[in-house]
Amino acid sequence: MAASTNFQNILVAVDFSPTSEAVWKQAVWLAKQSDVSLTLFHAIANSTPFVRSNSVLDALVDQETSDLQLQRDSDDSLRCLVTASKNKDFDVECITEFGEPFVEIIKLVQEESFDLVIAGSQGHSALEQFFIGSTAKRLIRKCPSAVWLVKPNHVDSIRVVLAATDFSNVSHKAVSHGLQIAKLAGAEFHLLHVIESKDVPEDLVSNIPKGSTMRNEINEEAMRRFREFIGTLENEGLEIQSHLTFGTPWQEIRRLVQEVKVDLLAMGTVGRSGIQGLLLGNTAERILDTCDCSILTVKPDGFVSPIAPETFS
Repeated sequence: MAASTNFQNILVAVDFSPTSEAVWKQAVWLAKQSDVSLTLFHAIANSTPFVRSNSVLDALVDQETSDLQLQRDSDDSLRCLVTASKNKDFDVECITEFGEPFVEIIKLVQEESFDLVIAGSQGHSALEQFFIGSTAKRLIRKCPSAVWLVKPNHVDSIRVVLAATDFSNVSHKAVSHGLQIAKLAGAEFHLLHVIESKDVPEDLVSNIPKGSTMRNEINEEAMRRFREFIGTLENEGLEIQSHLTFGTPWQEIRRLVQEVKVDLLAMGTVGRSGIQGLLLGNTAERILDTCDCSILTVKPDGFVSPIAPETFS
């Protein structure tokens, strides 16, 4: 019997860039480890006619013909990815849609109740991402499901998983997902909490015991909360290697990613302030830009995408 996972209905988004093969391989690996449903998806953006026509009617006909050919080509490419999988014993649905990729992904997530999107961390060109913003970052901000962003050099096997927590409910979800994936992969599991100045309780400053220091008291309080947090996790015998540091979260995460050679980082995208996950430059996006590992980002319960379903009509 397949091992269990928190994810059951997975949307695998590809753009046929070099990263797409890595994205699909990661999805296939997860499907082989657990009983999940996979849907392979491609969005065709900004379709234009191949033939210049002399009339509006001819132009519409040419556009429809062009779109049909683009869709056939996309469907064929999706099926090629599927048939290239070795020892595939699971069903895959292939879908092609026209529209802005991140919008079409979010539309499907909301319509079909996908609980995970697996996509590439990079698109076709750096120039394109500079001008219009990457699909990956838009999914981090706006997609209501968890999002697994794959980097090609971390796809063959997952050996080290790192999860970051700020003790919020959403970070607890992210850590739980990270633990589960580490179990499936037989990987090392590391857990990080970064102490920031905003973590210091107001009453702690005025109640420092004689002979102690503020840093010592902050460290002791953080360690107490860290132990309590770890005690709530269902690790089922998997060793949790804990790390407690002072500093800026994204910098400390990046340092530890490099130090222990992390393959997958799991973290929440909306933490202490609630709105951080929707703003450019949050911790998850900084990590995406600066860390050479795949990233699993998780939204809090009740998250509502700013792209409302009525905008699809």
